[in-house]
Amino acid sequence: ELSGERRGDAMAGRVMPGEFVGPVPEEGDVRLGSGTAQHGGVIKATKAGALKKSKVPRRFWVETKHQRYIPAVDDLVVGVILDVHAENFTVDVGGPVAAQLPILDFNGATRRNRPQLRHGDVVYARVTLADRDIDPAISCVDNKMKGLGPLKDGYTLRCTTGCARDLLSDTGDKSVLHLLGQHFQYECCLGVNGVCWIKGQSHRETILLKNAVQNYQNIKGMSSAGDADAGLVEKNVKRMVDQLVRVHQDTGDSD
Repeated sequence: ELSGERRGDAMAGRVMPGEFVGPVPEEGDVRLGSGTAQHGGVIKATKAGALKKSKVPRRFWVETKHQRYIPAVDDLVVGVILDVHAENFTVDVGGPVAAQLPILDFNGATRRNRPQLRHGDVVYARVTLADRDIDPAISCVDNKMKGLGPLKDGYTLRCTTGCARDLLSDTGDKSVLHLLGQHFQYECCLGVNGVCWIKGQSHRETILLKNAVQNYQNIKGMSSAGDADAGLVEKNVKRMVDQLVRVHQDTGDSD
């Protein structure tokens, strides 16, 4: 038992600034995301919100209702090119300041062979530097086959950072992305910064998939936090997907 520590209600998933989250593991790596920090041999919360954790990789973060994304190293983000310079791209990742993406930080990129990106283009990248005193840095070098790099066509939409993390962590057969995959072939890149890029086989399918993600966020927003609503959320998500599929089939028949 640690003396003198304020302990958050970790089982309920709610913490306050300064509250104890857990001990630093003696073996293996642990990643501390937004809202958490290491103090000696323990992990503490630095802001109020819902405590979240993932097993692979082992990671802790605190989810809040605010829309502002705070970059953290190894975050996967979807960004929009704001400006092009001789040595780097300036990219909007939804944080307090824009991120810098070096022009050679792409697989196989050289001075003569590099992506020709312009203002408004979209990239899927990993945060490599996050410090409060300097601009964050991101990279599209993909050594783990995560699909990093420029994203062509498709539709880019913004959601809350909590919704994005929910979509990323919910990999079960009742998740909205899995249910959509039973009816459509599509590509999707989710950034923990609350930006989603999605692309169907046609423009009409892309818009339908975009609507599904937005509807999912509304369903999650209307439910209160906690596992008690998990069954209701799953039921409403399935009903929503079924309705969109029927609309798609009906409009397809009438074309």
